[in-house]
Amino acid sequence: MCFRNSGRRLLLFAALFITSHPYLCASELLVVSEENFDLVSPSGKEVDVIYGDLVLRNRQVIVVIAQPTAGRNANMTTRGVSGMIIDYTRRNAPSDQLSCFYPAAGRYVFEEAQKLVCLVDGQQVDLSGASQFAGKRIEIAVTGTAVSKDGTVCQITYSLDDSWDYLGYQVQIQNLGGEARQVTKEDLLRCDGTLFRTGQVNNGQAFYAEDEYFGQAYAVMPDSGSVRRVGTGRNIGLQYADDAKQQPLSPEQKTTWSGKLLCSHGLPGILSQVEALATGQKTFPFQLKLQDPNGPIVDARVELSLNGKSQGVLHSRSDGVLRSELLPGEYVAIVRSFGREDREHSVPMKQQAFAESLSFPVASRVIGSITDTNKEPIAAKIQFIGQSGTSDPDFGPDSAVSAIKNLVYCARGKFEQPIASGKYRVLVSHGPEYDVSDQIIDVLPGQAHQLNVVLTRTVDTSGWISSEFHSHSSPSGDNVSHQTGRVLNLLAEHLEFAPCTEHNRIDTYEDDLELLGATGTLATCSGMELTGSPLPINHQNAFPLQRHEHHQDGGGPTTDADPVKQIERLALWDNSAAKVVQTNHPNIPQILGDRDLDGKPDDGFRAMLGWMDVVEIHPIEKIFTPPSADVSPEAKNENRVFFWMQLLNLGYRIPGVVNTDAHYNFHGSGWLRNYMACSTDNPNEISVEEMIHAAEHGHMVMTTGPFLQAELVTVHQQKINSYICGQDVPIPPGTLARLNVRVQCPNWFDVNRVQVFANGRPVESLNFTRQSHPQLFSDRTVRFQHSIELPTLDLDTHLIVATIGENLTLGTVMGPQFGKLPPVAITNPFFVDVDGHGFQANGDHLGVPFMLEGQAE
Repeated sequence: MCFRNSGRRLLLFAALFITSHPYLCASELLVVSEENFDLVSPSGKEVDVIYGDLVLRNRQVIVVIAQPTAGRNANMTTRGVSGMIIDYTRRNAPSDQLSCFYPAAGRYVFEEAQKLVCLVDGQQVDLSGASQFAGKRIEIAVTGTAVSKDGTVCQITYSLDDSWDYLGYQVQIQNLGGEARQVTKEDLLRCDGTLFRTGQVNNGQAFYAEDEYFGQAYAVMPDSGSVRRVGTGRNIGLQYADDAKQQPLSPEQKTTWSGKLLCSHGLPGILSQVEALATGQKTFPFQLKLQDPNGPIVDARVELSLNGKSQGVLHSRSDGVLRSELLPGEYVAIVRSFGREDREHSVPMKQQAFAESLSFPVASRVIGSITDTNKEPIAAKIQFIGQSGTSDPDFGPDSAVSAIKNLVYCARGKFEQPIASGKYRVLVSHGPEYDVSDQIIDVLPGQAHQLNVVLTRTVDTSGWISSEFHSHSSPSGDNVSHQTGRVLNLLAEHLEFAPCTEHNRIDTYEDDLELLGATGTLATCSGMELTGSPLPINHQNAFPLQRHEHHQDGGGPTTDADPVKQIERLALWDNSAAKVVQTNHPNIPQILGDRDLDGKPDDGFRAMLGWMDVVEIHPIEKIFTPPSADVSPEAKNENRVFFWMQLLNLGYRIPGVVNTDAHYNFHGSGWLRNYMACSTDNPNEISVEEMIHAAEHGHMVMTTGPFLQAELVTVHQQKINSYICGQDVPIPPGTLARLNVRVQCPNWFDVNRVQVFANGRPVESLNFTRQSHPQLFSDRTVRFQHSIELPTLDLDTHLIVATIGENLTLGTVMGPQFGKLPPVAITNPFFVDVDGHGFQANGDHLGVPFMLEGQAE
């Protein structure tokens, strides 16, 4: 199954609509609404259209103009898009990858809907009376005021003719102020991610940005002069060389520039479009279908050359077809696909459409079947490592869905992956509750290697489920990873509960789970990360939240420069409905009492603590290495677990959590997780309400992989009680108390130390290592098991149990970055009450002074 260019909806109905629509050969203007959304919105990984936006389309292209209203943002980082182009793609193979095109370079705001003017064949139409118009030519004009309030105004006019395969635009700036102003003719093109490569065409005739892998390229072509890039960063500034960089604009004077915004399936089409528009020539449809005896060849990389010069690369899609629009000429296509020899093919483009099918021999490939011991198919991560001179494969970028660098992710235990012939070490895994399959295979040229793997669930986690509270993908706006790939990561790593937490947008994983056929294997709910500033403290996650589909921010709250106001707003959202509010990657002392990080105690942002249900405290291995007393204010963020224990000692009972904060899909998920107490081990039966309760009460164990169980058992007056982490434990005088500790690991990592912490300090007598207590450790799944008798506690004490593999790592299964982490797990605290008056914190600063005014060192 290929997911590369899939949108988040099934578009069959829309495709039928397009082929039968009476306006097919006209230009159309549509106002997006709940009634027509699925019929008019484009498809692609970066689609940001919502209700109220405007769609311009003809038979060749589709464009989304963000509604001119205040607060219209495409995502967290693509902001102020009112009146801008936010989605743009070809209709015959849509794959929107555009973040935004800002005529006038974002220097004006277009937030007055009443100034929107729409012309159909020269006649103004009223959008309040109808939502759909058609004609030969449609123009939309938006008017905005200067961000700098310098007295200038800007009008942008977009034009689409029924015969064009591009969007025309014109920018007019007028000085309505009383004195001259300096004006720069400049636009901005926003195309995110390292997959985009950029450059000039014909020394500035046009400027392009191309995402080869996801099959979309854009270009800006000025109607006069040349274009050049200015500045660096993701906002690509484009200036035009027919004028000076700045020109004076006297009162009432106007200045104008115009151009064309092009799109194609790749650079070859862009180069032909630019040449055709410059010379008056005509492009023609180009289509090449690649197939072998088993069906379409997906993800072939086809480089086109003309007169010995490369024109760029096109990729075949799930149907084996690659498309473009090319000028006539004698092209040469070099076809490269996994598991086959390269092939050169002539492409004689005449003054007509070109369509041809090419047949290839079958590829060398691996066909996989991954099941559990009950013969049920399961999701898996399959890693191919070249051996004996064979190189590691590179199937796709870290933003892809299922074939990513040397990994293949599958949702239901089946995959077929073309691969170069050779010898490979193959690791098949399904998270830390399963043993890994590690084997060497030989893939022969043109042959299929059948990989049948049974993964054994050796770690028994009955009564607990694994969770991830913090993940991202492309809708977040700070990365370009396919969201389906994020969900596939979670499935393959055997996460059982994971809310959707994109930046500043309430979103859902439900569509992706349905697409993957995995709705019963991952419990989820809608949520968000409300991401403000200052960093790192003003980022908070919350779930569940009510999602308002296709509304701004999914109907979520907006950020606030005051972290206290922001977290309060989030906590009270949805009429104060029950939810988990999590503070992400905080500098805890800054919140507690060092607002400006000058190392001098102040009020901090302490009121935030009253709204937190849980707080991220990774890296948890730092519990074994406390900081020095003179640690700098900024460096305090590097040991959150230590300063979390300080909070506990001050009486703030905020449970700790760990999360990956994953943004990319190469080993993105799974290397951190929370085990949560749960009444069911079946993800399909997990209750979000129960997850809220477990999180808020600290019934969670944090881990990079090891499954740590700790039960505190008391015997008092012949009555036996047992407690899990997060609970209050009464231990009156005369009570016997034991910590029953068990640590389980699969066959791919190990632990060698178990340590009990009392009020944040390691208890020397409750430190167990493989060297000091070899009889308590084993090489079996249960690496450690012991009933630890607690010493007499004179004061109320919070107890934390931790385990680690010192000088050990998670290893290759977790990839080149996260595989370097140690196997480590820690519980949330047990709160021991020795006098019957309720748990009282002891106020110990653990050797590093609290950030509290008046606090003695």
